[in-house]
Amino acid sequence: PLKLGAIIDPDGDRIRFTDGNVEISMNQFGAMAYHFLHEVRGRKGMVAKTVASSNLANAIAKVLGEKVFEPPVGFKEFKPVIGRALVYFEESDGISVIGHTPEKDAFIGLLLALDMVLTQGKNLGEILRDIEQRYGGYYPDRDGVTVSQKGSQLLEALARLDRYREGEQILVGNQFREIKQVIAIDGRKMIFADNSWLMIRPSGTEPKVRFYVEARNREDTAALVAAAKSMLAEIGLLP
Repeated sequence: PLKLGAIIDPDGDRIRFTDGNVEISMNQFGAMAYHFLHEVRGRKGMVAKTVASSNLANAIAKVLGEKVFEPPVGFKEFKPVIGRALVYFEESDGISVIGHTPEKDAFIGLLLALDMVLTQGKNLGEILRDIEQRYGGYYPDRDGVTVSQKGSQLLEALARLDRYREGEQILVGNQFREIKQVIAIDGRKMIFADNSWLMIRPSGTEPKVRFYVEARNREDTAALVAAAKSMLAEIGLLP
């Protein structure tokens, strides 16, 4: 009755899961693992996640009365909370836990998943549904576009996103949404009143601009992607 599938990259530092019906990325699994260690295993402490990762972990930590450490993209950014955060994870499928290596490790993720499934007698999809019923649904997506601008020229173009400030209205689908919070530690993450968000940042490894979105219902995800592309067009990075 229990099924667990995992895909691991060749150097063993990234992992993604399925239970045969539902695919679960690190955006969801990192939050699920934190909830498991805190509520089932009884370990108390904060959670650490990159700013581009799902805010499901934020919602869980808020209810549990715990802190969230939210650094720029890059696993090395977790260094200040190694030994304090129960789980640290990134949107690109890397994870580690307190007392383990400070580097991302697919196999600690696999062991966590096995422990979660066997201890609770539920598949990962069922565990995720239980968490979403309590803390709400979060539906992330990400993409990137190749750009011709580089270096200072690219940064100058991205600086035009500064016009999107708290209180500004952005058209998402056929409705305007107000920006309630801006996080500018790595590109620009704009969080709306309903806690959906979109984020735009330059890639650190390719001539690309990456954007990340998260909706509170599945139907809104595509609209947020379209809004991010529209912003890139407005600042001259897309035709």
